[in-house]
Amino acid sequence: MIRSHHLLYVALLFLGLVVVTGCSEEPTATEPARVSQARDADDVDLSPSGGGMPFADSEIFLEFNSTDNDLGVQVFLDGEDWKRVVIFNPAYRPILDIQPRSEFRVLGLTELRFESAEPSPEEVLELFDPGNYEFAGRTVEGDRLTGTGTLSHELAPAPIFSPSNGEVVAPDNTVIQWNASPGVESWEVIVVNEHTGAELFVELPGEVTSLKVPVNFLDSNTEYKAEVLAILPNGNKTISEGLFYTMP
Repeated sequence: MIRSHHLLYVALLFLGLVVVTGCSEEPTATEPARVSQARDADDVDLSPSGGGMPFADSEIFLEFNSTDNDLGVQVFLDGEDWKRVVIFNPAYRPILDIQPRSEFRVLGLTELRFESAEPSPEEVLELFDPGNYEFAGRTVEGDRLTGTGTLSHELAPAPIFSPSNGEVVAPDNTVIQWNASPGVESWEVIVVNEHTGAELFVELPGEVTSLKVPVNFLDSNTEYKAEVLAILPNGNKTISEGLFYTMP
């Protein structure tokens, strides 16, 4: 009998079949329905084209730090609870494949935000061609998700603002001013207390060119780091950084 079982096993391997004993694919009485759905859903068809429900959001854009002369790629997506996401470049080559495991695969994810390392702009622009980047995903229930993010190499000019070169300002009357820039859709202004780490973050429309820093945010005799970000309609951001000090 032992020899017969051995020969049968070899024959099955030769035919390319796999037999697993003592493991049923049927969910147990206590197994949550989502566990079975996550295990049984098809993960194979994740090509960059085809039907499916759209991601709520799928973006890919550049962030250029003009002060440090470095550039990074950022991605943001939002969608139904997914267990796999693949991103394809304009040549339809997969460049990212994310598959949560274990508990996160059962529960599913809904958002994803990350940024790449930030080498020189030339290195990044050479690696990432402009064009449409396709997003394909699979929900926990097995439904297909699709989306498109368009990457552009167009960047806004570096904002020029003050105070940014170590100026000393009155804490009760600090106004950050920057140059107007045609084509900029919006601005972000960030002010950080270098002693406590407290941060002020403000979003402003493209036609605005100044911001009065709230008096209750500034301490006297303190160093502050300021950043002004110019954002184009294509999503790309250009950052300028600087320092200022408040009077004692």
